[in-house]
Amino acid sequence: MQKHFTATAFVIDSKRRVLLLWHKRLQRWMPPGGHVDEDETPEDAAKRECKEETNLDVEIVGDSDPDLFALNPSEGHMLKKPIAMLLENIPASVERSEPAHQHIDFLYRARPLNEDEAKEMAKDESDGMRWFTKEEVAKLDEATEIFSNVKAYVLQCL
Repeated sequence: MQKHFTATAFVIDSKRRVLLLWHKRLQRWMPPGGHVDEDETPEDAAKRECKEETNLDVEIVGDSDPDLFALNPSEGHMLKKPIAMLLENIPASVERSEPAHQHIDFLYRARPLNEDEAKEMAKDESDGMRWFTKEEVAKLDEATEIFSNVKAYVLQCL
C-alpha cells in the first residue's frame, strides 16, 4: 500500500486551548497538518501547514535527544521529538481520485508566535476553525465530531 509522510501540529495557545479546524471531507475537528514536501523536514512541514491553514507562525515544542552533533555541528543538527508517530489508514476518495493509502504522521506540540492573528486560510479544506478548552474537547462525540486518536492526543497535550 502506498504511504505518504505527513506532519500534524497540536497548537496550544497561552490560555491552554487547542486550535482545531473542521475538515470538510472528513467531517471532523482536526489539528492543522498535511503532507511533508520533498526536501522538507516533518517539523518544517508542521510549521508550514499551520501557516497555510491558520495564518499562525508556530514554534515546535519538545525535546530533542542529546546533541550528537555538539562536537561537530557542521555534520547536522538534532530534530525535536514528535509526541507520537502514527500509521494511519486513509480510505479511498473518489472525488480526489485517490486510492486507499496510509499516512506516516509525525505529531508535534506547537506554540503560536502570533496567536491573535489566527484565521481560517484553507477554505477549500476546512469549514470553520476554533480554539477548544480541554473540557470542550472531552465533550466532543467520537462518532460524529472528532476521531478518537485525535481526541486522545489533544487531551494529552492540554
